[in-house]
Amino acid sequence: MKLPGRPKTLRQVISLPVGSILPSPHQPRRDFDLEELDILSKSIAQNGLLSPIIVRRDPAGGGRYFLIAGERRLLACRRLGYEEVPAIVSDAPEANAAVLTLIENLHRQDLNCFEEAEGIYALMKESGLSQQKVCAMLAKPQPTVANKLRLLRLDPQVRQFLIDHRMGERIARCLLALEGTDRQLKAARHILQNQMSARQAEGYISTLTGPKKGGRSPVGYLRDFRILFSSVDKAVEEIKRCGISVQAQTTEEDGFVCYTIRVPKTASPQKAAPRRERQAVTV
Repeated sequence: MKLPGRPKTLRQVISLPVGSILPSPHQPRRDFDLEELDILSKSIAQNGLLSPIIVRRDPAGGGRYFLIAGERRLLACRRLGYEEVPAIVSDAPEANAAVLTLIENLHRQDLNCFEEAEGIYALMKESGLSQQKVCAMLAKPQPTVANKLRLLRLDPQVRQFLIDHRMGERIARCLLALEGTDRQLKAARHILQNQMSARQAEGYISTLTGPKKGGRSPVGYLRDFRILFSSVDKAVEEIKRCGISVQAQTTEEDGFVCYTIRVPKTASPQKAAPRRERQAVTV
């Protein structure tokens, strides 16, 4: 067996002046959590920067560099007052650097849904790749990527409202069913004021949009919901067999199908009716 030779040097880490590093023009992130930056700064102050940032040389020269990956680390070092930071200089051309920057950020968990959507769109635009190929690069299912790109249809004013109030992607998607910025903002405010969950928000939006053209009326759907409620019906019957006088009722209210179960507080359980024994039938 051949013994391994001297390890190859792939990319050397060098120390660069913090002031010589310019932000990436392809950075999808717009907002940085100051509390998380403080935590990262304390970790770097105590343990040092364990992972160097990645940069590329500015084609215009002047000893400047464009950041490819590691913006949060660079910001944390600046907050600590560091004059230099360890970095790896990449020879990747600008187009490849743009792809690397976007992929590095899109794989982070703390991007909001709009930053992620803008990053995916920019990646497709910069690379000229199809949505299917971008999905493969990001290891994301195509429906997930398509749903994120749909969020860019929302007006920037609506997006900012949702970001400011930390309203999730699912609520953002259901607002797309409403036409016009004013209607979307009004609905978003109502959802926020009533502290609705994503599921409640979807139900509320459906009451504003009404039944679809050619769709069945809510009364028609009632029969379908009875199938879903069959397991609940069985549970109610079992409670009745135990001698408790329970009442169940299905009604429709404001676009919702309501299943109501009433159990008396003070009524004493009735004696359960004896079950009939099965008799053998001889044919």
